[in-house]
Formats: sequence, C-alpha cells, structure tokens
Amino acid sequence: MQHPRFSARPRKARPLLDLAVLGLLADADRHGYDLRKQLTELLGARGAMSFGSLYPALARLEGAGLVKAVTASVARPVPAPVPSSGSLAGELAALRARRTPKAPGERSARGGRERKVYGITDAGRARLVSLLDEPAGDDRTFAVQVAFCRHLDHDRRVALFQRRRSELTDRLAERARADDARGSRLDRYLHALRDHDTRALTNDLHWLDELLELERATIPQEDTP
Repeated sequence: MQHPRFSARPRKARPLLDLAVLGLLADADRHGYDLRKQLTELLGARGAMSFGSLYPALARLEGAGLVKAVTASVARPVPAPVPSSGSLAGELAALRARRTPKAPGERSARGGRERKVYGITDAGRARLVSLLDEPAGDDRTFAVQVAFCRHLDHDRRVALFQRRRSELTDRLAERARADDARGSRLDRYLHALRDHDTRALTNDLHWLDELLELERATIPQEDTP
C-alpha cells in the first residue's frame, strides 16, 4: 500500500489540472495536442503537461460527464496519385499504395491525422465555476483561477481577490515576525533573499488592490460570466 505522503501529490495536482483543462475547453473545443500546448503556455515551463498525464485526465473528466467528444477525427487528405512507371511492378506498387488503408492515428503522406476533439458540457461548466470559487491553496492555482475568473460573476470575483489578499497579508505578517525573531542571525545574503520575497509579496498585494479597484468600478449588469 502506498504511503499517504506519496499519494497526496496526485490528489493535490488533480484540481489544478481539471481547472486548467475545463477553463481552456470553456473557451473553445480542442484536441489533445492543442490542449497540451495551451496548458504549457498557461502553466509555464515548470508545469509542462505530458500526454501521459493529460489523456488519463481527459478520460476521467469524460467519464464524469464534464467533457465530451465533439468529433472523432478530422478529414484525412486524399493521397497524391502515384505516377505510373510503365512497368508491371510499378503499376502493382501504385495500386497497393492507393488501396492500403491507414491505421487510426497514423499520419498520411500530407500530414493528416485522426484526432479526438473535446468540448465542455454543462456539468463541466458548473464544475469550472466551483473550482474557480474554491480557495487556491498555492500560487499556481490562483494564477489559473485569475486566467479564467471571467466565468465567475462580479461578487465571486471580488471574493476571490479579497480572499487572496487576506492570505498574502497574513503571509507577509508571518514573515515579518519570523525575521524579527531571527534578528542579526541572518547573514546579508539570506537577508537579501528574504527582502526579495517580501518585495514580491508587497508587489502582489498592490496588484490585487488594482484588480479590486477595477472590479469595483465595473457595473455588475455588464458582466458576462
């Protein structure tokens, strides 16, 4: 039996992956390759998603009724005609080339390839809103929530930003208490690193204040979740 310490990471990563996939599919139907490309851009290099992680997640979301297959394939290009060589062997080779079927997923001579395209369901949209409304728990999840927070109504967006602001304020206060307790025990390099982190937190707080100010200036009736 796997130790709980080592099984906790997949459970923690699952909501982030679900949030990102559902958010991307809420914008447009996508096939797996496009989803992986968009996930890499969204999550950054450290969050690069492998097909070995993406496709099981898509299968799980499809089984839960949160995503659906929109189409099973794209049209395969018609193969280019094989020129006649004038010899019996050449004619037989040309005939075989025209008649040989391609296996599912195999690239054709012109790059055609069957791809399953995914779309989001009504249940998936409801799950997306639920994931956007949950406490982030980590910086990367919050970043993805902000990327898709247009799917929340006005009040929920304000609550999302306020909750994050409270978390960062508590983190900044805890850091100040820890630094005071250490006092002169920090050398100049550790002190510089702590100062860098404090500045990053302070900048994030300013950014959240700007988001809240913009959100409060928005007329709720004009929201389009």
